[in-house]
Amino acid sequence: MTETNLVDRARVVVIGGGIHGAALLYHLTEEGWTDVVLVEKAEPTSGSTWHAAGQITRSVGDYTTAAFANYAIELYEGLAAKTGRDISFHQPGGLRVAYNDLEMDQLKAQLGVGRYIGYPIELIDPAEASRLNPFYDFTDVQGAIWTEGEGHIDPTDATMAFLSGARNAGAFVSRHNRVLEVNSLANGEWSVVTEQGSIVCEHVVDAAGCYAHQVGLFSGFSVPQTNVLHHYLVTEEVPEFVAHGTEMPVMRDNRVAGYIRQEQTAGLIGIYEHAGAESIWDDGVPWDAENPLFPADYDKIAPWLEEAFARVPALGEVGIKRVIHGAITHTTDGHMLLGPAPGLRNYWLNTGSSIGLAWGPGAGRELARWIVHGTTELSLRHYDPRRFGWTTPEFVKNKSIEDYEWMFRVHPPGEERLSSRPVWTSSLHDELVERRAMHGMAYGWEQPKWFVPEGQPLVDAYGWRRPDWFEAVRAESTAVRERVGVMDLSAFSKYMITGPDAGAFCDQLCTGTIPKPGRIALNYVLTEHGRVETEVTLSRIDDNQIYAVSGPVGQQRDLDWFCHHTTKPDGSHFDVIIEDLTRDVGVLVVAGPHARELISRCTDTDMSNDAFRFLSVQSLVIAGCEVRALRVGFTGSRGWELHAPMASLPAIYSALWSASAGDETRSDLGLSDIGSHALNSLRMEKGYLTRFELTHDIGPLQAGVSRWIKMDKGPFIGRDAIGEAPTGQDWQLVYLQVDVPDEPAAADCVGGEGVFRDGAAIGLTTSGGYGFTVDQSLAFAYVRAQDAEPGTELTVLILGEQREATILDGPLFDPGNTELLG
Repeated sequence: MTETNLVDRARVVVIGGGIHGAALLYHLTEEGWTDVVLVEKAEPTSGSTWHAAGQITRSVGDYTTAAFANYAIELYEGLAAKTGRDISFHQPGGLRVAYNDLEMDQLKAQLGVGRYIGYPIELIDPAEASRLNPFYDFTDVQGAIWTEGEGHIDPTDATMAFLSGARNAGAFVSRHNRVLEVNSLANGEWSVVTEQGSIVCEHVVDAAGCYAHQVGLFSGFSVPQTNVLHHYLVTEEVPEFVAHGTEMPVMRDNRVAGYIRQEQTAGLIGIYEHAGAESIWDDGVPWDAENPLFPADYDKIAPWLEEAFARVPALGEVGIKRVIHGAITHTTDGHMLLGPAPGLRNYWLNTGSSIGLAWGPGAGRELARWIVHGTTELSLRHYDPRRFGWTTPEFVKNKSIEDYEWMFRVHPPGEERLSSRPVWTSSLHDELVERRAMHGMAYGWEQPKWFVPEGQPLVDAYGWRRPDWFEAVRAESTAVRERVGVMDLSAFSKYMITGPDAGAFCDQLCTGTIPKPGRIALNYVLTEHGRVETEVTLSRIDDNQIYAVSGPVGQQRDLDWFCHHTTKPDGSHFDVIIEDLTRDVGVLVVAGPHARELISRCTDTDMSNDAFRFLSVQSLVIAGCEVRALRVGFTGSRGWELHAPMASLPAIYSALWSASAGDETRSDLGLSDIGSHALNSLRMEKGYLTRFELTHDIGPLQAGVSRWIKMDKGPFIGRDAIGEAPTGQDWQLVYLQVDVPDEPAAADCVGGEGVFRDGAAIGLTTSGGYGFTVDQSLAFAYVRAQDAEPGTELTVLILGEQREATILDGPLFDPGNTELLG
């Protein structure tokens, strides 16, 4: 292809010429698609990329982000040779410092991911840190993470190198050509209308950075990101740097609220102020804006700038030569938007990135794999744009600014940021708050985590080590195993599939048996490549109605999957209607040995085991309210899910509590409220999987759910690819008992801990917790298949400490399902 005339057809059109668009174009050609086009309204990098400071750090906590950063460094090291375009890549290493125990825990939590991936990461003391950077004041520092080989790159050079590599492979780049419309065509293709003409394409990608929301509006959807202003400053030349001769490591410091590094012979200071951050262009970025910057606001960043000068006194002795005050995109949770646009086919997002030079190459590679091959090698669940189907523009703005202000603060597990909340609540929310519930958020829903006992301060607890909710959650878990508990799980995604083809539609979608009327079946939905798309519980109401329930965070994603797969193999369509009932239906879980007796006290329906068998569904009436009762449950104890109109939940909940109370004719059943912390403990004891184990980079055999795969039932999506392990991934899910000492500062697995055998890193945990009623610390992990045999002794790295672990061959609680089925 040439750049002289705009092409009128392509396989992919990428909108936006920043680092993310350029890296994607390059990786599309690397995956074999060369008839691809990038359209940029001005010059490449002219939005936010050109003014980026360009840091790449390996000091991050989650696996996919760490893999992105590590890949970026490895790619940049050879990019100039491969593309013929010089880049300015400096690799002085990086130091991230900690001043207190919580910050130290945050650093230690990064070690497992780093050692599994295999990049150099080391926890060092202040003396060693001072040796590596003699210009920094480490007086009150407890420790630091040293990551050799990381550094910073010139953003324009990197972007142009990607574009050169893509052009060399045949890609087309159209500059000074604004996109005016993006229209869906009747045949499933897209028409991208530009100032220079229209391009028809199979796939379109919004990689427009600060303009991404405005581009999304062309096709009728909102992009949940905000443009937030960020300062960095470049000093005059620092004589001490010149005399030293070796570039100082890139420093990251929460007290500075940012980073400090060397820029040639000068210093560079970037500030993410902890308060007072501002968004820009809330009503849209001017289309004619090119290379926009804003006046410096020293008052806003003054406290942290003063701290930076205190940490590196040499910088305070020279003047400020240049201030960059520009906009960068942020989302509400710190992860970019990478994947399918909500509700649309073959429309992709590659935006919302606050650290583009570090994330762009990895994001481009994975999205190119997804577009070209229909699958990825890394899980992108945390990045999927459809995780934000519930947000409002005001929420996005406020929480994205908050995300910016928290870039350089500690992020302990379970911490809640309550500003701009609640968004969605069940009809029980206020009642549960009165009962001292602490809530978390699941896909916009407020969901109870734990209930604070009377006499304990009414504040939340969180952290890597066992928080102050530990004993309260032990009591909640014990109530379920010994008596009965109730939990509001209205955040579940709920759909009604109706029509003559309801059964046939679900049959081609799911791996297992489709239940008969009145029965329930757990099922898995696979991608065409045999990976796990979602887990769904199907309740057959009658021949023409199937009630489907899945996890909270998949609401938009699962709905899209259902709606996008209503075509039969012969090209005709299933006669079904798919209705999303999530907001309309509330759910109460009632579980424990006394669950049957409790519900029986509230209804005339026969709840006996003979009349209401496990995995069956019936309608009943409680407190005058119609209830769809499902005999299933995630606790592993005898239990039911009570699905009812949202407005009915308070009456049903009140009836349960009234019925639980004892009097002269009946005993007190000991009902207890429970939250998601207890639910996690109970499901760990039973060996039940969650979204952390079931991701779209994993096959069902790897996840150990083969018993739900019915190969002889007839065709279903992904059936022929089930036996194929994902490329380069011989993983197998294992269930671990971890030897954690019983002490106040003990830490259980939370996910992301490295797993080792004979000193070699062989895997990572996905989730974990303490099993209160079996008195064991437990975890799930994906490890090498050759290391997955039950009884195998392994070690798990928890906050820098090696803990012995053993692979179990089944659940610790009720392995024979006596309690569950009785």
